[in-house]
Amino acid sequence: MIILLDLNFTLVANNPPRGTPNIAMHRRLPAEEYRQWLIDLIRSHVVILMTARPAAWQEATLESIRTKTGWSPHAACFAPAGWWNPPAIKEHLLRTEVFPEHGEDARYLAIESNPRTRMMYGRIPIPSIWVTGDGQRLTDGERILRRLPR
Repeated sequence: MIILLDLNFTLVANNPPRGTPNIAMHRRLPAEEYRQWLIDLIRSHVVILMTARPAAWQEATLESIRTKTGWSPHAACFAPAGWWNPPAIKEHLLRTEVFPEHGEDARYLAIESNPRTRMMYGRIPIPSIWVTGDGQRLTDGERILRRLPR
């Protein structure tokens, strides 16, 4: 199982419920908190971080995740310069980075907050789920994750 993990609103626990925070990245990144319970559920799988965050912030973001959680994804795909539409970014990253490395027929599961990006995954087709919360009150997506083979 290869997990395609969304960053904002999925791994980052303290984003506002809608929209990207209107805070400069150099201030926002140190304050980001990550869902450790989610990391614990996916740790035994191959995880590729898929994000619309600009590639200029890749190194700092991955260092923040590693420092704060003790975990790192197997790979990370960040938005190329000039790209702003999350579904288009992630489809481009799938086709140019993920599929050439892992194949189109690999077993994928996307954990994704953006409904339009989940629709894009569905057209590929890659199943996708949405998780929120603190790991105590389980969403349908979290129930699915807890049943994944380790």
